[in-house]
Amino acid sequence: MDHATPQTAMPTARRPVIGLNMAVMEGDLPLRAKAVCHLHYIDAVAAAGGLPLLIAPYRDQSLMIEALARVDGMVFIGGDDYDPATYGGRPQPAEQLVGERRNRFDLRLAEHVIERTALPVLGVCGGHQLINIARGGALVQDIATDWPAASLSHDSTSRTGTPQAGNVFRHVVRLTRGSAIARIVGGETLATNSWHHQAIDPKRIGRGLVATGWSEDGVIEAVELPGERLVIGVQWHPERLGDEPEHRALFGALVRSAAAGASRRPAST
Repeated sequence: MDHATPQTAMPTARRPVIGLNMAVMEGDLPLRAKAVCHLHYIDAVAAAGGLPLLIAPYRDQSLMIEALARVDGMVFIGGDDYDPATYGGRPQPAEQLVGERRNRFDLRLAEHVIERTALPVLGVCGGHQLINIARGGALVQDIATDWPAASLSHDSTSRTGTPQAGNVFRHVVRLTRGSAIARIVGGETLATNSWHHQAIDPKRIGRGLVATGWSEDGVIEAVELPGERLVIGVQWHPERLGDEPEHRALFGALVRSAAAGASRRPAST
């Protein structure tokens, strides 16, 4: 009786691990304090072939560094405003700001990732602004009052919209020809979604960063770090536009870059 030769299962390629920072919810209810990440970010990374790994806002910096040793790329998520004291701005109401713990951790995380690693990075909305702050740049703290010329409107009043209701402001972004982001999305214009009241200050762009995307009123919508390494920030929310291929492409590019970097690193023992 012939016996079939046992077949060895083909090894499954390891998904590149993509780190995501987290929002911190404390407020007046310390017993309910939690660190969270919206599922849209997690799903966008997973759909692009990455393995999402949430990086908690550790008090111990050594834990942050140990966590980063396990990731191949990084997404900086959106959220409330970062403390303007970080970049020399004027005070804002506390209810507009991320908490002190997230503010401190995110800045430390972004500085370490961008300055001390070769990890590919995608920053979204507040994460896009965080990249600029981490490189010594600053923000327009309130577009409506500080930059009235930049007044693209949603319902003729503001840029904010209501993401929960799905009526976020849609508008066109112009991209620099030949830029990394233009190559990724496959064109020099892109219909995006927005709800934000701050933006990167065009007079104080962070070290080495180049603006490569603008809305029609001049608000910076994309920045990148020129070179072979992928470091891109976008002011809009591609994670919420997963049915549109040009927005999925941003996460796809991050995951591919992370996979390429992982393949070049020596295997751990």
